Amino acid sequence: MYPMTRAGIYVRISQDRTGAGLGVARQEQDCRALCGRLGWSVAQVYPDNDVSAYSGKPRPQWQRLVEDVKSGTVDAIAVWHVDRLTRSPRELEDVVDLADRHGLALATVTGEVDLATSTGRMVARIMGAASRHESEHKSERQIRQRRQAAEQGRDNGGPRPYGFEGDRQTIREGEAVVIREVAARLLARESLTSVCRDLNDRGLVTSRGNPWQKKPLRNLMLSARISGRREHNPWNGGKTPRPLTGEVVAAAAWPPIITPDDSDRLRALLTAKANGGTTRARSYLLSGILRCQCEAGLVGRPVGGKRRYICHKRPGVDNCGTISVTTGFADDVVRDLVLVALESDDFRARLYARAEVDPVVRKAVVDDERRLVELAEEWADPGSRMSRGEWRAAREKIEARLDGNRRTMARATDTAPLDGMTGTYDDLLVEWERRNTSQRRAVVAAVLVKVIVGPARRKLDVDRFDPRWRA
Repeated sequence: MYPMTRAGIYVRISQDRTGAGLGVARQEQDCRALCGRLGWSVAQVYPDNDVSAYSGKPRPQWQRLVEDVKSGTVDAIAVWHVDRLTRSPRELEDVVDLADRHGLALATVTGEVDLATSTGRMVARIMGAASRHESEHKSERQIRQRRQAAEQGRDNGGPRPYGFEGDRQTIREGEAVVIREVAARLLARESLTSVCRDLNDRGLVTSRGNPWQKKPLRNLMLSARISGRREHNPWNGGKTPRPLTGEVVAAAAWPPIITPDDSDRLRALLTAKANGGTTRARSYLLSGILRCQCEAGLVGRPVGGKRRYICHKRPGVDNCGTISVTTGFADDVVRDLVLVALESDDFRARLYARAEVDPVVRKAVVDDERRLVELAEEWADPGSRMSRGEWRAAREKIEARLDGNRRTMARATDTAPLDGMTGTYDDLLVEWERRNTSQRRAVVAAVLVKVIVGPARRKLDVDRFDPRWRA
């Protein structure tokens, strides 16, 4: 008696919206019935739920099945249809190769495919090519539909967005207040980490009831939706990195929560590289702003039981390593320098004069965001002749120009931290004490480029601090 064929049932569904796994369960039921008709024993079931074969992303259970075939623990594969195995002709050839090397049998619920014969392989290849064409055509059609919906200002569906009711059109005022507050705090250069911590301490949650984290909060504040605008950000099956922001293409069908101008400033600020305090919370107020006489940035460190700013000497770095100052003294000196400067109407006028965003720069940002979207659409087009190298070179050139202009726009928001910082020194001090470390740092950075710290000539030597003002 010949040993019974040991079959591995492979089931896959590319999108499981409910998370119930019903699609793969139905496939498994049909495949078990198929194995029964063929006299195969079911050795193992390999379910890849909510995983696309078209995207090219790893499918863990499929890889495990291939390894089991190679090790000889599986002799056959039962699948609902060839397109459940793969939608890539190249990957199908790997299955054919498995059949050659290991005598693998393949059976499908929708019709048996014999990989041991040339006719069976031809049928499998035709079916695979047809599935690939269907996936590419579907992807192309979906991109066009999404762009059309965006240009018409229509909603694209999905979970309830924060700030809106379930109809996705009506503003939920309790959440809208939070969005406006967060926008103001980020424009004032408070860090995402600091804002998230505060929202969670107050018991505020996302639209899905989860605690706030940096990435969801950043994505919310980057979205053009909250400014009553529609943006188009094409998805291409994972072939290329998805940009943080898309192209703003139309006014939306719903009202704005924040102004388009504030939204543009946030988008520039949160997407600019090296954007300072918007990415992490600060435990030391002046790290990096204080500079040693050798021009190295002073860093906050606990030294001998005291918190200090030091010129940190380390291998491979050409700095003196001799300057040190206690954080309490340095923070108080710089605070007083800043508050006294802000008492001057003339100084404030010079600061605000440099805060306007150049309309040419703003237009360049909008144009390059559109170019990135168009480039992604062209690369995603199945008929495109653009190579990956050409796409990468074009993208890097646009992104470099876009990043520079976004940094320029982000720098133009530097006076936002000064909102509320008005009046006499005593008034300014009250407002200063009300703010957290991240917010205080934003005020300092709005007023000072850096502060050079020299050696101390006496105890509590205020003269060792040499401020370099922005105006």
